[in-house]
Amino acid sequence: MIRRPTAVPDPTLRAGRLALLTTSAAHLGFQAMVTSVVYPTLFDGPAHGIAERQAEHARLIAPVALALYASSIGAAAWTTYGSIRSGERSGLTPTVIACVTTLAVPAITAGVVPIHVGIAQEQISRSRIRALLASDRIRTGLAALGVAAAAQALSS
Repeated sequence: MIRRPTAVPDPTLRAGRLALLTTSAAHLGFQAMVTSVVYPTLFDGPAHGIAERQAEHARLIAPVALALYASSIGAAAWTTYGSIRSGERSGLTPTVIACVTTLAVPAITAGVVPIHVGIAQEQISRSRIRALLASDRIRTGLAALGVAAAAQALSS
């Protein structure tokens, strides 16, 4: 029996992929909480007081979201650096998918900030709320895709 030497994965790439999986999983948990608890509490109640609830939501969630997005983007940068440095091609597609989802979610969030601000300023409409809920579902789906892709990348 002839044994072929197994390739030793690049430690920088492996660590980056592990960080990407970890931050992706944390982000999915955060997104799931927003989808299942925060937004229903915010928008399923009476319209009276929604502006105040929205302003409080923004004040409380912004530091958490910013820390999460910063760590996720850092993990994506680390993974990208590890991929370029190592030149390794195994797991490249899921790595790219995980990195792209990591960047897409904060970009989508930034795009809906004006809607949040409008609601906090009592510019409340069904279309604004529907837009926020739709963007939230997209972000949750992307977060789930990011976890799956990061897990696949790490196992490659």
